[in-house]
Amino acid sequence: MSGGSIVYATDREPTCLDPHNFGDMPQTYVARQYLDSLVSERPDGSVVPWLADSWEISPDGLTYTFTIKEGVKFHDGTPLDAEAVHANFVQILDPATESATDAGYLRPYYESSRAIDTHTFELKLKTPYSALLPVLSQAFFGIESPKAMARGLEENCQSPVGTGPFVVKAWNRGQSVELVRNEDYNSAPADAKHQGPAYLEKVTWKFIEDGSVRAAAVQGRDADIIFNPPPQQVAALKADPNLDTQEFTHTGLPNGIALNTTRAPFDDALVRQAFIHGSNAEAAVKSAYLGVYDWEHGPISSTTPTYKDLRRFYSYDKDKADRLLDEAGWTERDADGFRTKDGKRLTAELVYSADTGDTPPADVTLFQNIQAAQKEIGFEVVLKPLPQDQYFAAFSDKNAYDGLTGAYWNSPTPAVLSIVFSSDSLKAAPGNNMSWVENPKLDELVRAAAATTDVAEQERLYGQTQDIVAEQAYQLGLYPVVTRLVAKKKLKDVWIEPSEGEPVLHDAWLAP
Repeated sequence: MSGGSIVYATDREPTCLDPHNFGDMPQTYVARQYLDSLVSERPDGSVVPWLADSWEISPDGLTYTFTIKEGVKFHDGTPLDAEAVHANFVQILDPATESATDAGYLRPYYESSRAIDTHTFELKLKTPYSALLPVLSQAFFGIESPKAMARGLEENCQSPVGTGPFVVKAWNRGQSVELVRNEDYNSAPADAKHQGPAYLEKVTWKFIEDGSVRAAAVQGRDADIIFNPPPQQVAALKADPNLDTQEFTHTGLPNGIALNTTRAPFDDALVRQAFIHGSNAEAAVKSAYLGVYDWEHGPISSTTPTYKDLRRFYSYDKDKADRLLDEAGWTERDADGFRTKDGKRLTAELVYSADTGDTPPADVTLFQNIQAAQKEIGFEVVLKPLPQDQYFAAFSDKNAYDGLTGAYWNSPTPAVLSIVFSSDSLKAAPGNNMSWVENPKLDELVRAAAATTDVAEQERLYGQTQDIVAEQAYQLGLYPVVTRLVAKKKLKDVWIEPSEGEPVLHDAWLAP
């Protein structure tokens, strides 16, 4: 079983290979191959040991004490110990390196951390945070060598050093990341299919932005496994007898459009509600994605614990949308048929990334479908592509957009509702609360939900939170975020971990 190399072809190149910095999905997917986490999440939401052999939680839920696995070394030879883990939390929450992702998860709760002794690490919280362990299972919180981190951000972005089954050999910008087997690997999670080093000797993590080219690569000789095939080719790839397809629908906030509540026209709840009911989103998604994706309408995806079906707040209803806009005072029409009030046209600008890795062609079709539906109710929607750097910058600038597309947040727990919709999130990491929501009742609910471990109480509190988000029309959900992998049949035992939908290649092997 041991030996061989593969090519993994994906659509987007990371901005940095260190997932502590920036915090985007392309980072965490590749980082899972060379970084281990303290714990590993299982499909049922429970967690099992990884770099932490065990842990204890104080009765008040404020102190987590982890026993760190002994005999583990980073790829640069530095021993893994409690001080190394502490150094990671210092970096993760250092404003100079802190990503909005890590800050969103930890900043509102983190009090301090320290090494009690060589293999005992203590993490203290300001308030209880029942989602902490699943959160720490993500590659965003993968543990890195403190010696390597001390090299500085630029060098660490180029070649982060972990304890994982593969080592970063080289990052060929614009082309690939070369990963080679860690021959001394001895720290697989408790739920791995095997312990010890990876079977594969080498992985070429290749960037192919064009989905059709990726599909051709796995059907031919240029790739052994691909991520995210284009929707028009999914059926053919699934039918190919030489290929296997596996899918994982992410928990968290589905892909959608965040409506900026701080500026006109979406500072008016009636207009937001009208926009949502006038979008005909279900038909727009089905048409653009050829039925590959189901419509995900709500504040959190249907796979997320405590999900509540609030379809009635998002369903297409042109008559209701018209009534809402009339009620909001947009009663006149101009020569082009668009609504006006006080001589001003009802217009909203939706921004999206011009990078096709961020915004595939089907997304643009989806936005155009919504644009056409909005015209039917007299609502002008202007689609505005932005260069990738400007698009990412827009997330933390409330004056940069009316509606922000690509608004999703993968998360293993419903605590994502706090990250995306609470005012605490605005303080912790501007850019996560993409609708710029400030709602005291919502804040109260998500704080209480995070503080309890009672599942029924969490469901009640997060259910009420979803009610508020739906009633106030803060965002329009469109489709789920999905990890879809297509691999040659000879490549066995690739699996998808559930915290972030990250592909795991440690157990993968090539059949003869």
